[in-house]
Amino acid sequence: MAVGKNILENLTSAMYENSFTVYREFIQNAADSIDKAVESGLLVSDDATIDICIEYTKRRITVYDNACGISMREFKKKMTDVADSDKDRDTDKGFRGIGRLAGLGYCDRLVFRTTAKGEDKESVISWNGVTLREIVDDPTAHPTSDELIDKITSIEYKTAEKEDHYFEVVMEDVTFESDDLLDEEQVCHYLSAVAPVPYRNHFIFSSKIKEFAKDNGFKIDEYRVLVNGTQIFKPYGTILYEGSVDKKSQYDQITDVQFKIFNSPAGKPIAWLWYGICKFEKNIPVVNEMRCIRLRKENIQIGDENAIGSPRFFKEPRGSGYFVGEVFAVDKGLIPNGRRDYFKPLPATKQFEEVLHLFFYQELYELYHYASKVRSAQKAVANFRKMEEAFNDKSENAGFIDSDEREAAQKELDEERGRAEKAEREIANRKKDTEENEVYKRVFTAIENTYKPAEPAQSGVGKKSEKSDRKQNKYMTQNLSKFKSKDQKLIARIYGIIKNILPKDMADLVIKKIQEELSK
Repeated sequence: MAVGKNILENLTSAMYENSFTVYREFIQNAADSIDKAVESGLLVSDDATIDICIEYTKRRITVYDNACGISMREFKKKMTDVADSDKDRDTDKGFRGIGRLAGLGYCDRLVFRTTAKGEDKESVISWNGVTLREIVDDPTAHPTSDELIDKITSIEYKTAEKEDHYFEVVMEDVTFESDDLLDEEQVCHYLSAVAPVPYRNHFIFSSKIKEFAKDNGFKIDEYRVLVNGTQIFKPYGTILYEGSVDKKSQYDQITDVQFKIFNSPAGKPIAWLWYGICKFEKNIPVVNEMRCIRLRKENIQIGDENAIGSPRFFKEPRGSGYFVGEVFAVDKGLIPNGRRDYFKPLPATKQFEEVLHLFFYQELYELYHYASKVRSAQKAVANFRKMEEAFNDKSENAGFIDSDEREAAQKELDEERGRAEKAEREIANRKKDTEENEVYKRVFTAIENTYKPAEPAQSGVGKKSEKSDRKQNKYMTQNLSKFKSKDQKLIARIYGIIKNILPKDMADLVIKKIQEELSK
């Protein structure tokens, strides 16, 4: 097979969107080997491990799996036949045979060590990244494929235990331009979103998601991936936060999950989805790691949080940002492209988009808009109740300066009552929607509970309460009994001027202070 130097350069670095993808490629290959080891009985799935060791001071990365390994007989051919893989694209997560060289563009030396059970030799091949880059940068160098591989590789065999079976990748002398690959925190963050790892234990809906998958014949591939001894999990949780990583607070909560299976016209499953049900308060802030609906194939993330986005799926650019969830692609015809940021433009991909489009464009679009309507209506009623309570309190406790201020407040309250009456009609209509839509019912209930008053209202918003309708004759300055009526009126005029020239909060504070001083 002919492999020019430029092709090899593209395979090792240029085709990837960022350096972290080397971890995805190594894990992908390890997962395939684990699957074969479990299927053959060589390994119990609970004992399978993908162990990543990051040594910053040594500028070294090691990725180890205890799966099948590669036999001595197959080693040289498999490790030097670039992009000539024997992987099955129907069953394997990687199928191009190029992932193993992903790290060569980011280190000076890429080493593979492996042995298969029953053999007493460890096979080792080293790829020289420095020499490769020198050849690539030399415009006069035009080696043949065999010459190129001979120049940058060396193979040796060492003693091994017959019971051992493993495959190990070592990136030696990671380049300083690729320093982020040695940042343990960043690597863990990347893998928690991309790698085929389990949900966190405290994500209470993980069992429900797995049960749905099992009941419908779907498999969620999960592997034990460790980074410097710490196991990686998908960082899903039920609490939605706002603010920053250092200072965040809860604003919403996932109360349940909903499922959807997408079938072809022939009834064959193409993909399935779970998404979290919450109050859909707003576009989920980026402080929430797994915001948006993520796309996965064999439980490996395809692209990023924008893969299931607008305009291909959602009607609005903000649409996916209201949700937390995952689309698992199951149709074998859906093949990730070289960059693994979406699927190859094949007939299966077109059908995938057509089948999912209506649900995302219509049902999910209408869902978060429905939540907005309910929330706005509930907020309008709550605002009226708060305003009415404040009006009654001021009426009963001589909080108004004079009759003019009270009449103005009464007018404002009546206008707010009109808006609240309209909002209550909206709430009633939206409640009817819940009779035929279970998801709407759960969203409606969650929002209603947020705005429900601590004590039941004694009357509807369409009626004036006795307290607000009762005529009040005593005003703020009438509490200043040591002043004559003429002085009280003058003070009231001064309070009125303060109200007119200062912002409301500041005016109230100034008047309160003056009132306290004059009451002494």
